Amino acid sequence: MSKVIDITEKLNFEENPKIKIKDLELEIDASAENMLKVMGLASDNPTAKDVEEMCKIIFTKEAQKELSQLKLNFKDYQMVVMSAIDVAVGNTEGEEGE
Repeated sequence: MSKVIDITEKLNFEENPKIKIKDLELEIDASAENMLKVMGLASDNPTAKDVEEMCKIIFTKEAQKELSQLKLNFKDYQMVVMSAIDVAVGNTEGEEGE
């Protein structure tokens, strides 16, 4: 008979990560399906279309609306999207506390 190891305790089923900009918290949809789509678009030099598509995939609808209201320039918008991807995949070195 094969050995069964229960990893349920190591998994997070309840919450998505968030990033914070000033007083605004943006929820990231970090499902595996979404992250695989984003990884397919991610590159060292993404196009504007790629950044827009990644934003639509990674942020919840509400977060997309809130992000749009910030009226960021493209460089900052790209930084937000790429930072959200880093958080979703667990690259949070140097992260600030809550």
